[in-house]
Amino acid sequence: MNCQRYLIAAGILLVLGGVVSAAENAITQPTQVDSEALTLRFAQPASEWTEAVPLGNGRLGAMLFGGIEQERLQLNEDTLWSGGPHSYDNPDAYQHLAAVRELLEQGKYADAETLAQDMLGIPKYQQAYMPMGDMLLDFDNQDESSDYCRELDLQNAVSTVTYRIGKARYTRKTFASHPDHAIVMHLECDEPGTVAFDLSLTSPHPSQSQVFPEGSMLLTGQIAPRQGNRARGARSLIAPWEAPGMRFASKVQVVAEGGTVVAQGDRISVDGADAVTLIYVAATNYVSYRDVSADPRAKVDASLANVRGKSFDQLYQRHVEDYSQLFDRVSIDLDGSDLDENRLATEAMPTDQRFDRLTAGGSDPLLAEQLFQYGRYLMIAGSRPGTQPLNLQGIWNSELDPPWGSKYTININIQMNYWPAEVCNLSECHEPLLRAIRELQDPGRNTAKVHYRADGWVAHHNMDLWRGTAPVDGAQWGMWPTGGAWLCQHLWEHYLYTGELEHLKKSYPIIKGAVMFFLSDGVLVEDEDGNLITSPSVSPEHSHGGGTQDGQSVGRSGISLCAGPTMDLQILRDLFANCIAASKVLEVDEEFRNQVAKTRERLAPMKVGRHDQLQEWRVDWDNPEDQHSHVSHLYGLFPSSQINPQDAPDLFEAARTSLVQRGDSGGWPGAWRICLWARCQDGDRAHHVLNDHVLPKFADNLFNRGSVYQIDANFGVTAGIAEMLLQSHLAAEDGSRIVHLLPALPSAWPTGSVKGLRARGGFEVDIAWKDGQLTEATIRSLHGNPLRVRYRDETREADFAEDETYRWLLNERD
Repeated sequence: MNCQRYLIAAGILLVLGGVVSAAENAITQPTQVDSEALTLRFAQPASEWTEAVPLGNGRLGAMLFGGIEQERLQLNEDTLWSGGPHSYDNPDAYQHLAAVRELLEQGKYADAETLAQDMLGIPKYQQAYMPMGDMLLDFDNQDESSDYCRELDLQNAVSTVTYRIGKARYTRKTFASHPDHAIVMHLECDEPGTVAFDLSLTSPHPSQSQVFPEGSMLLTGQIAPRQGNRARGARSLIAPWEAPGMRFASKVQVVAEGGTVVAQGDRISVDGADAVTLIYVAATNYVSYRDVSADPRAKVDASLANVRGKSFDQLYQRHVEDYSQLFDRVSIDLDGSDLDENRLATEAMPTDQRFDRLTAGGSDPLLAEQLFQYGRYLMIAGSRPGTQPLNLQGIWNSELDPPWGSKYTININIQMNYWPAEVCNLSECHEPLLRAIRELQDPGRNTAKVHYRADGWVAHHNMDLWRGTAPVDGAQWGMWPTGGAWLCQHLWEHYLYTGELEHLKKSYPIIKGAVMFFLSDGVLVEDEDGNLITSPSVSPEHSHGGGTQDGQSVGRSGISLCAGPTMDLQILRDLFANCIAASKVLEVDEEFRNQVAKTRERLAPMKVGRHDQLQEWRVDWDNPEDQHSHVSHLYGLFPSSQINPQDAPDLFEAARTSLVQRGDSGGWPGAWRICLWARCQDGDRAHHVLNDHVLPKFADNLFNRGSVYQIDANFGVTAGIAEMLLQSHLAAEDGSRIVHLLPALPSAWPTGSVKGLRARGGFEVDIAWKDGQLTEATIRSLHGNPLRVRYRDETREADFAEDETYRWLLNERD
């Protein structure tokens, strides 16, 4: 496998320099990679949830434990939530708006925040993502096992468990098939007639099971009512629901080769088989966020009917072909081409031992490779066209009271989940979020009318399956009116990367609607300088110093409500600019476009504060000793590019100062910092945060768990590594497209390559480097757009037609 990688890498050099035709080389060709380097392996079964391996097909999720006496698959279906269709809008909210604004103008921040609690939605919490249940296989293994190995092959999205009992070698292969809408497990042994187990389905919800003579089991159930907010402290944040809950069904079909299959009671018993294939399907009564009239049992019966007669090999091949078309688009090698014994030994090392080496102060570029591709794997496994977006836990949750309800937190977390989608060549996987943004329009229009008497649509800091858009949880978190505006950035980014005009035509009314809210009378207010600001608002999840003696920020322990936080104005600059650009591309709404441009010019500017930092608020409250997790005011540096050394050098230096003062962090805040340090073109600092702060907070199965499990840091790490190797922007002065090669390459990765990354403007990029210096880059054009290519202090112009390729070779000017 390693030799195969070397030959492919060498083959790149056969392409001629300069601009060449790519007619015989499609833009996105699957790339063979080293499967050993892309395998997570463990020498023992999982003893807890964060040691199990995740599988998913976008809609169904499974956590596989790999036990010997008992195999457990903890199961999810992405539409199984508490609650039901509901509008959270509060008809009494608007009557408090003017008074809250007046209190903010008077500097009475605590009083304003207290009054703003009466502006929250009804109820003040949203609903939660629920687990479906477990599939359990109980084995009657009396003898001691040996040679145990549990693996997750990211190359094929297949989990394999092998072990010996005596001389017999048992193997279980499991995958989640997107084309066949099922989770499939195949059990076999090299000694015929020795596969035996009892199978059962369970659920934490009220449910009942039924077995059928042909060897299938059906589990049906319903989410129970929830009285009040259950005990778990502030992290629960789940609304009560007294009405009937969602209905669900799951079904497993047992197909044995030889032996007997007996279905009775609440289990299916298999004995004396040569091999067994299990096909699991599940569904709910969800039709849309407004409609829960579907028949979940009919859905699962239809899913099993579609796979009836297909062998395990056929199901496996269909799964691998579907998955590979996405995963194989991008390959990465951060360890150079030296295929020595040390590399081979590292690839074979159990994943938990790799982490042990990191905590001892070491560095592991191969683990960084795995983490990059693991984020892409999780994206494919958790987000496919037609499914729900990735929530705080992706699609994997085992708890009835998951942290923060396992909702869609849209003040950073869901956006971070999708940061790698476009740049890492998984544009199709962006679709669930883009569709959810479209679905927010109707609820958001009602919230705009009820809460603000405004046109357009608005969403605040959280949404759930039922597309709630009102402020929730508490005024200190929820009174933030720019959540929907930030989500619109994803609509625009998808267009920038793909150039899909039909997508832009569908997205423009959504972007325009978000702008119309802020252009409505009374939504934006004037500050003392005549600039336009938001009020009331918050800088997400950070308390300012207003009303305190020293007037400095205090983490989460103080008052958050304010007017005109920096992040709001940054998001609005992007929203307005995107609306203007889209209207020009589509040649519509010139008069409205001019109005948007005039309003954009009046937005309050960013400020540099007394500690040389970028101010987070209009008032200079930033505390240089306040090393808070959120760095909301650095949105302008990343994911936006408003703050950059070319167009805004003073703000760029102030943002960097803020980044230093806020300190390093693990979890999702650390993943954001990786991206931010990459934008600062400081690869060593980005790598330091990755290696010394983020990775130590990851679990053995590579999930980000920090204080609790949430998945955003996994995606943030993937985006951050991509950002270290490739950045792309539109120049502020003329809108030209810029690709920046190796902008933040750390010294820990002196030699390597990456293939298949995407750049804004419609480009696909391969990069190779050695001894810390670019040796070659290949840029393939999707649409024939002109391009500026930057490496260090040199910039070259690349003019090429559609389906042509530009090459940058070491020490050569093409």
